[in-house]
Amino acid sequence: MRRTNYGPALREFFGENRRLLLFLLLFLTGTVLGVIVFMMTHEQLADDLLLMFGQPAGISGFQEGISVLFASCLSSFVLLALLFLGGLSAYGAPLAFLVPLFFGLGLGLTEAYQYQLRGSMGIVYVAVLVLPHTLVAAAGLLMGCAESLRMSVAISRQLLPGSAIGGLWPMFRMYCLRFLLFVGITLVSGVLDVCLQLIAGGLFST
Repeated sequence: MRRTNYGPALREFFGENRRLLLFLLLFLTGTVLGVIVFMMTHEQLADDLLLMFGQPAGISGFQEGISVLFASCLSSFVLLALLFLGGLSAYGAPLAFLVPLFFGLGLGLTEAYQYQLRGSMGIVYVAVLVLPHTLVAAAGLLMGCAESLRMSVAISRQLLPGSAIGGLWPMFRMYCLRFLLFVGITLVSGVLDVCLQLIAGGLFST
């Protein structure tokens, strides 16, 4: 029986996506840290932190749906804006490593809070109402991190002695188009959040 060698394909995959995989690891690390922070932090302070990541249960009208959409997308939009601006700076690279940690921290805080509030049903709540749209938003943010880092490194290389100046304009145009795509992914995550709240939010309203 012929054995398939997946080694070269795996090496190519990890080589091409090493930055995304690194940011994914940072996101997961932030999630674990969020749980730990919640467990170690005074309850009132934890509740204050969770104001940024509050999850309404159920939607009763159009205006409330719009509010949920806005709240769901707001933090991701802010982080994408920071990544976009950071990528236009030769010194913006560290921001790309902080964003996935921060976003993961929010998810970890939310998971821990819901478990404390609802017990085992908190796990179901997170699986049904939090994780789906959060993972879609995280995908856009992680790609934004990789793009921001790539642009920042390219700009910083232009500042090195002896480097050829120029060639950034086509890269900048593509940079803008890709961030528009990431904004679109964030909107999709917000719409998914609203849909999930409409379909299943009522199950957790009590």
